[in-house]
Amino acid sequence: MLSLRDFWVGIRQAVILLSWSSSIRFMGLKVRCGSMSNFSFSVDIIDDRKLIVRPVGSLDFHTVGVLKQAIYPLCVSEEVVDVVFDYEKVDYSDSSAFGLLLKLSRTIDGEVTVINAKPSLKRVFQMAGFDTIFFKGNRDHDFIA
Repeated sequence: MLSLRDFWVGIRQAVILLSWSSSIRFMGLKVRCGSMSNFSFSVDIIDDRKLIVRPVGSLDFHTVGVLKQAIYPLCVSEEVVDVVFDYEKVDYSDSSAFGLLLKLSRTIDGEVTVINAKPSLKRVFQMAGFDTIFFKGNRDHDFIA
């Protein structure tokens, strides 16, 4: 069976092609892609079972498409159980980001969570009714998992 590490190395070229990136750095299991405007993201794989996705910038229709093409193949791998999106450096998120989160939550066996979201983004999640789905943990401590 193909390990998640081998699978990730195998799709590295696909990430380069799909991200329209002017610079990409591959170090172990961490990829950093810079693309359109000021958007970038990194992906960490923890114990071959958990993805930590750290987007930077705005999550809109175009950037979510790039992110989806890069991480969705990893998420459909049988080995991935949980996906955590660290929104610490996300300044804008539209409905396409909600769509990606919902699709991933229906695809993987574990949980999709959002951590470190700014108060304005938390309000958007709350207005859409997604805060109870994607924010886990102690609500008094910034939803950190």
